[in-house]
Amino acid sequence: MTTGEDRRPPVRQTITAINGFAYGVIGADIHVFDRDRPVYLLANWSPDEAADPGPTAAGWRAELRQWRDGTPRLAARWLHGADRSRNRQLADQFAAESVAAGWQVITAIYPAQLEPRRQDLRVDGATGVLVLVADADAWEPGNLMWLLKNQLLHRDDVAARVLMTGCTADSWPAVRAMLDTYEASTSSLRLP
Repeated sequence: MTTGEDRRPPVRQTITAINGFAYGVIGADIHVFDRDRPVYLLANWSPDEAADPGPTAAGWRAELRQWRDGTPRLAARWLHGADRSRNRQLADQFAAESVAAGWQVITAIYPAQLEPRRQDLRVDGATGVLVLVADADAWEPGNLMWLLKNQLLHRDDVAARVLMTGCTADSWPAVRAMLDTYEASTSSLRLP
């Protein structure tokens, strides 16, 4: 096989929708409650042409790498700062580094707005799975809870990291309490 070929076993999945919305994932859950649409969607992360978040970004990425490569099986970090676009840019740069380091990087999309398509979210052979949650402070707490319950984050054989970004840390105590149920390591990082 040449480099870049998909070495995962093939999966056959049939998705049918009649007068509705169709979305399929492999390796994760779909939670459907609101008007017969998923409350959030998961998609493989794809690079964006994001601007550099500033000269201190390298230091923040180093701290994020240390967190990502730590020993807990499940860890979540709340990254917050007043500049929403800078938070996203830093998360995207970290995501690119994580992909290069062998991590499966997945984006949680809320509210669920994505063209219907299949997502292969299997993490077999990956170093771990990193889920990016942009604007987590804008999520309804119940929907964020459903995301944190997703089987994608609770496999015994794969390290899982959840990086949530927001402008404030106001929602973080409630999210941290949800994660205590799963004995997750939790931390926050404030960007100046």
